[in-house]
Amino acid sequence: MSHYYENDPNLDRTETPFSFEIGGKAFQVMTSAGVFSKDKLDTGTRILCDYLISPEVIDTLGEEVLDLGCGSGVIGLIVNAFHPCKITGIDPNAQACHLAKENYALHHVEATVLEQDHVDDKLYDTVTLNPPIRAGKEVIYALFRQSYEHLKEGGTLYIVIRKQHGAQSAVSFLESLGFAVDRPEREKGFWILRAKKNG
Repeated sequence: MSHYYENDPNLDRTETPFSFEIGGKAFQVMTSAGVFSKDKLDTGTRILCDYLISPEVIDTLGEEVLDLGCGSGVIGLIVNAFHPCKITGIDPNAQACHLAKENYALHHVEATVLEQDHVDDKLYDTVTLNPPIRAGKEVIYALFRQSYEHLKEGGTLYIVIRKQHGAQSAVSFLESLGFAVDRPEREKGFWILRAKKNG
């Protein structure tokens, strides 16, 4: 699967930290070239995480959370800090997976990291996704489909996507899979989509 980057062995692997605060808690993560948003918490991820850690949502996420396209592990770190749970991070990029493992360990997060472009047989209570827009609609919709297949009945997929990047068509496709979809948040051109697998 083509992501924001390729597994380029010639990339500089020098790791550097960046820090951020969210929900009143401070985080520091290690990052490097070749991963998405390598020097800051990107706007879409911040908006998604602000929503996920809100009081009305955080306690509904369940025990098993999949961060699909986990990058350096930021979403999993944040969710786990407010709702201790088992995190699985999946990403096709080797360097992203290396960093995710390192960051989960630094923050004492119980997590499994899988370097792959698909979801295996396990079922999850929650899936989070900041989709790789540059990979194209075919790749993104495959992630939506896999999320539906690997959510428990009653589980929820949370997505952050820019309106201009096809948010409305994403809603239609998610509904065609059988999700019940609503848009609980909208900020700075980003939509939060909450797609519930009815059961």
